[in-house]
Amino acid sequence: MQSKLESSAPELILVDAQVIYPGFNIKITLASPQRRPLQIDEDFKTCDLMINSSHEKQKAESQKSLESLMESLNLQISELAKHQPPQIVAATYARLLQSVSWNGALFTKSKDKLQLINVEVNSGTSKRHHKQFFNYTFSSTNKNIDRDMVQIDYTPSDSWWYYSHLHPIHLSDVPSDFLLWFDMDKQDRGDNDDYPLVARALNVNNGYRRLALFYQIKFEIADVICCPPFYNQLPKNLPGNIFERQVDLNKSLTGLMIKYYYLHSCTRPDVKSIYFAGVKNRLPNSSWNGKWVSDHN
Repeated sequence: MQSKLESSAPELILVDAQVIYPGFNIKITLASPQRRPLQIDEDFKTCDLMINSSHEKQKAESQKSLESLMESLNLQISELAKHQPPQIVAATYARLLQSVSWNGALFTKSKDKLQLINVEVNSGTSKRHHKQFFNYTFSSTNKNIDRDMVQIDYTPSDSWWYYSHLHPIHLSDVPSDFLLWFDMDKQDRGDNDDYPLVARALNVNNGYRRLALFYQIKFEIADVICCPPFYNQLPKNLPGNIFERQVDLNKSLTGLMIKYYYLHSCTRPDVKSIYFAGVKNRLPNSSWNGKWVSDHN
């Protein structure tokens, strides 16, 4: 898997975890908790865990890396969360990892103590692309550091444009099935459990905006999304009103859901129809199809 993390970096803290659009993989950001002498820019380490890669070996190695990271931080997602669409599985991992990271998560209070972890990096050359790849193994140091002792300055640069406008009230408890699409019988879970929790946390008085933000979070994983450039290009199938503001309801998934909601007696489309519309490229800008679409295609 390609990454900017090129050597072993012991005793790092987890700074952030995000879902990479459009491939539903996970970007992990790590850093040394202390500023080094004469350091001008923060030396953040990032690695992409390609858990939804089309190449089975890369996918398997990335899943092993993710599992070692989860184990090192003593985290575990529910069994139900593992049987969701790929973007929801990735989002579940990212939200849980964010909850123990320096940057924190939208719905949970930031931890007073952050765990230090080790990273072992093994590199090689891929037979398919003849390029260097990196595999990661994370392990616990059994050490913690107080948050107020961490000396870094981090702001995600390619995430949900609306995030900075929110002033959330953190939830005391987040259920293990929070924001999942399907229940144990593979049926739509509905929003009766999720919406009240999200509405309480968002601290937004406008009902229309609160519903729109809920849809962006649950159905477009906006709270954990990022879109790093690929060969210095951004894909042309970016979801509308996520990375850049888009007020035209017809040009975003959330906008179409809002229209549907008010036209159909306050109901939304079934999650299966939403999922398969993305798979079949029927959403605005061909978004959520899991494919990178270049302007030069």
